[in-house]
Amino acid sequence: MCSKLFRPVKAGGATFLVTITILISNILGLLRDRIIAIHFGTSSATDVYNTSFLIPDTLFNLFIAGALAAAFIPVFTEYLEKDKQEAWKIANTLINMAMLIISALSIIALIFMPQIISVTFPTANTQVQEQIVNMTRLMLSSSLIFTVSNTIGNILMCYKHFFAYSISPLLYNLGIILGVIFLQDKIGIYSAVVGVIGGGILHCLIRLVDMRKIDYKYKFEIDLKHPGFKKIVHLMIPRAISIIATQINVYLFTVIGIQLAEGGVAAFNFARNIQSVAVTLFGMAFGTAIFPYLTSAISSGNRELFTEQVQKTIQRILFFTIPSMVGIILLSNSSIELILSGGVFNQKSVGITALILFYFAASIPLESLSHILSRAFYAVKDTTTPMYIYIGTSLITGICTVYLAPKFGIEWFSIGFTLGYLFYVIANSILLSKHLKQFKKSEFLKSLAKIVIAAGVMAIAILISQPIKNILSPKIADLTLIVIGTAIFFIASYLLKCEEIYSIKFILAKLTKKPIENIGLNKN
Repeated sequence: MCSKLFRPVKAGGATFLVTITILISNILGLLRDRIIAIHFGTSSATDVYNTSFLIPDTLFNLFIAGALAAAFIPVFTEYLEKDKQEAWKIANTLINMAMLIISALSIIALIFMPQIISVTFPTANTQVQEQIVNMTRLMLSSSLIFTVSNTIGNILMCYKHFFAYSISPLLYNLGIILGVIFLQDKIGIYSAVVGVIGGGILHCLIRLVDMRKIDYKYKFEIDLKHPGFKKIVHLMIPRAISIIATQINVYLFTVIGIQLAEGGVAAFNFARNIQSVAVTLFGMAFGTAIFPYLTSAISSGNRELFTEQVQKTIQRILFFTIPSMVGIILLSNSSIELILSGGVFNQKSVGITALILFYFAASIPLESLSHILSRAFYAVKDTTTPMYIYIGTSLITGICTVYLAPKFGIEWFSIGFTLGYLFYVIANSILLSKHLKQFKKSEFLKSLAKIVIAAGVMAIAILISQPIKNILSPKIADLTLIVIGTAIFFIASYLLKCEEIYSIKFILAKLTKKPIENIGLNKN
């Protein structure tokens, strides 16, 4: 059984596996948010919980995620194809240095946490600051856990092993859910923190199991002078700068959200988590699955294949995310009612969260495209261009957060976010064109037109179906509208002969174990 699960897969299988597991993980993520919402609502407790992620996430994202996302996979893949021993030496150096750096920074943060929080959240009262200090100290352990886990995950991706990589986020969400269910009566919101740590351990353990199925050999060695490691450091610096810009925006969202309204940070994060379902399910999943194959195409000098893979991925992302955007715009309030309402998550909480989600909707296809566009640059070992573009993106978002949200309302958090990613997609698309060869513009425009028409038909169907709210109970009506919209979109897509509909056929074929050749989808 293990040999069947922990094995290399082709690009199509990787896309299927990542997509399915992200779908399940997102369902668990929404269940996680619902459990937290009905027990704690949009309160100061949930604000503190969300705030406690800021410093651990900053440490992890700045020093680890930047190297892994932008630099490690292309460099490691290149060495792996030439000399496994040298590739392993690079990976061992990265893992060991990452653990040492994160451990040292976590200890420093642990000691000076009261001073850090008092400076970063000066407007919060003493009690709130103390709660943030205590919760963040507990959260710091997650930085080290995810440092190890994500490094292992990216090594597995280079070996085309996707099962453990894909299933680990599911286990992470499950850990948080179990933590809240079994401990919330005893320790309140701290039950979610225990769940985060437990889920992180599960996240790492499943990847360690998969590591035993590849020929990678770990040992404690550090070779800072290795040219491969130097190349990774060189490539990660621009990405690290981009992440600094991201974390500044997260900080601004948190500080200003606390000032604008009690529960503002919680409402923003609940809306963001729902918005990110489509982004992670389609944008991140498709971008992650195709990334190793983009790097392989570049390594072999096949620009035509590289361009084809980028274009097909863009079209598939738009096929799923444009209707997602339209659906959330029309059903933002219904989505919040269906997913989160209940317990202490009252109508006030529903209203503020739905408002933020409504304006978040337009960012879904834009942020989703950012995953494939940035990875296309990373595949050609260019991390500088995305850095400059992302700084501009963060500047736009930051201006809206600092200057417009306090004047016009918290919804400007999501409006600014959308405007920032609009700039990101436009700028990236223009600058990426020089790396593409034989991009089929007419095919892309034809595909986009069909998707927009199908989404328009879906919108009309949802609007026409609104009277069912007068017949069915609220949650049943909300769910019915979502099902109607989804069904109409796929029927319209089928009638319009959208090529991307084969993505659905591919998934169904994998689930039913039919031969892929029978559905006419390229197995690559």
